Amino acid sequence: MIRLRYHSGWLLGITALFCCMPLNADTEGLLKPFSATFSVKRNVIPLGELMLEFSLNEKGEYHYNAHTLPGMLAGWFSADEIIEVSQGRLTGDAIQPISYTYKDLGNENERTELVFDWQADKVRTTSGGVTWSQPIASGTQDRLSQQLLVRLHLAEGREDISYQVADGGKIKRYRFLVEGEEEIETPFGQINCLRVRRSKESRKPDYTIWFAPSLGYLPVQIERKRSGRLYRMVVETIDQKESTD
Repeated sequence: MIRLRYHSGWLLGITALFCCMPLNADTEGLLKPFSATFSVKRNVIPLGELMLEFSLNEKGEYHYNAHTLPGMLAGWFSADEIIEVSQGRLTGDAIQPISYTYKDLGNENERTELVFDWQADKVRTTSGGVTWSQPIASGTQDRLSQQLLVRLHLAEGREDISYQVADGGKIKRYRFLVEGEEEIETPFGQINCLRVRRSKESRKPDYTIWFAPSLGYLPVQIERKRSGRLYRMVVETIDQKESTD
């Protein structure tokens, strides 16, 4: 059975551990509302599409949505439709997630909800009908909010970044390491990108991500090799918008 769920989970997921790291004036305006679509392929076989949408109001409250749609070929193999949502606050010195949900529309049992209690420094997780709490350090992210924070820290010139992430009922560490610069072909032409390798815990890197500085450090291509197959996600459209009230 082909599963697409990990595609949005890199965009997910970073040897120094930063907590509430300050963002300088050059990066505070980097996160602007946008929507984007990505095509997903295994080798040359289309698997589906990922849609991202990020909104931000004047109070600094954000809503980040990732919607993975299996294509026709993937549907033959029972791939599932996945929706992930992160909501929280963007302040002058941190991204603070408030809630995160994961829903597999093809399996009612595959649903996870996280609620962050920053006064108590705990996160409450509900999954499979079971709810539990665990302590978290200041600066802990969810699977989607880390995608926003890594863009800010790349813009600051950081090259070796790690985050604690509440993921699957556990606190895990994700690391992003800049390998260099590379020009890649996109629907918008040749774009100079930072090539970044992502790894989880002490494992070997599992994703290569190309972030485009000219597009606010949005990822424009993500690759993963698994069981001898190359999975590739490539941006198809980007629509950058103004902040909402």
